[in-house]
Formats: sequence, structure tokens, C-alpha cells
Amino acid sequence: MALIPAYSTLTVTYDGIVTNYDKLSHTLKPLIDSSLSAPLATPTTWLIPVRYGGDGGPDLADVANFADLSTGEVVQAHTDQDYLIYFLGFLPGFAYMGSVDDKIAMPRLAKPRLEIPAGSVGIAGKQTGFYPVASPGGWRIIGQTPLNLYDPAHPQSFYSAGDRVRFFAVTDHEFDLIKTDVANGTYQVKAVN
Repeated sequence: MALIPAYSTLTVTYDGIVTNYDKLSHTLKPLIDSSLSAPLATPTTWLIPVRYGGDGGPDLADVANFADLSTGEVVQAHTDQDYLIYFLGFLPGFAYMGSVDDKIAMPRLAKPRLEIPAGSVGIAGKQTGFYPVASPGGWRIIGQTPLNLYDPAHPQSFYSAGDRVRFFAVTDHEFDLIKTDVANGTYQVKAVN
């Protein structure tokens, strides 16, 4: 059996030879009912460094034009709030987060790119997220984090659904220093609660 959560649904896959819908529903209903009244775990707010614009943020100027803001104002709008991680999906560790300021809630690209670099931070409508691995994608890429967001040797992300993310802008120099520390295993992702 596998559970696949989304914004407002939960997909349950199961082996029809081992069980059937009625038996599985009978088993899951009390678990679902009790989970709805269970206290929520205290979420962690992760501080994620981002270098906005440049080669790592090719759509920042387009988002600024769309919002009738300067690129600095777009960065300010993106970093001014914490984002709830609704769920992880699409790719291992891809966090669907919301909600961005209405001013910068730009639609996805009409034609997705064939490859978005790992660490890219993007906007798609009211959502924001980061690409943990290189992949195709249609989000508006406004920056890049130097963090390693997915390691196949240790696939469990340090963040999870229910946590929050606070992005903060870094300079090219700070980006390079963090990237070096990440490669050396000495960078510790900071969190606030």
C-alpha cells in the first residue's frame, strides 16, 4: 500500500489480490477520523538562501514586468513572508509552497523548459517552490539556492509537509561560500520556530 497526498486528496494504492476496497476502507476510516482531530506537530521554519536573478533566475525580470515592480521589489515580495509546504511531489523533495503575494503570482511558462537546474526557485501562479534535482519544468525561475535539496543516498528531505520556508537573498559571494560549505558538508541549514 502507498499513500500519495496532495492539496486536498489522498490517493491510496493497494494490491487488489491482497485486499479489496471495502476491507481497506474499513481499516482506514478510523485512522483518517482520528487523524483529523490529532494535534499537529510543531512545524519548523527553514531559512533558505537564494541568489535572485542572473543566470540562476532567468525569469526575474519577466516577473517584475508582469507585476509592474522592480526586480528588487519582486525579491522583497518573495522574501517578506513564510511559505507553508503543502506537500512534496512531482520530484523527490519538490516542495509545493504557498502562497506568494498576488502581485507576483505569474502563470507558468506557456512552453516548459527541457531542463531546470537543481536548486532553482520558481513561481507558478500563487505557488512557489524549488527544484531539488535538474528536470524539465514550466515554473518562472527567479533564483537559485546553493543548498543540496535531494541526495539519493539519503532521500529523506530535511523539510516536510507542514513545515514553513523563509527565503532570504544572498549575494554572489555568499552563494559561492555556502555552495562550498555544502560541498564540504559543513553548512547547516538554519531553522527558526
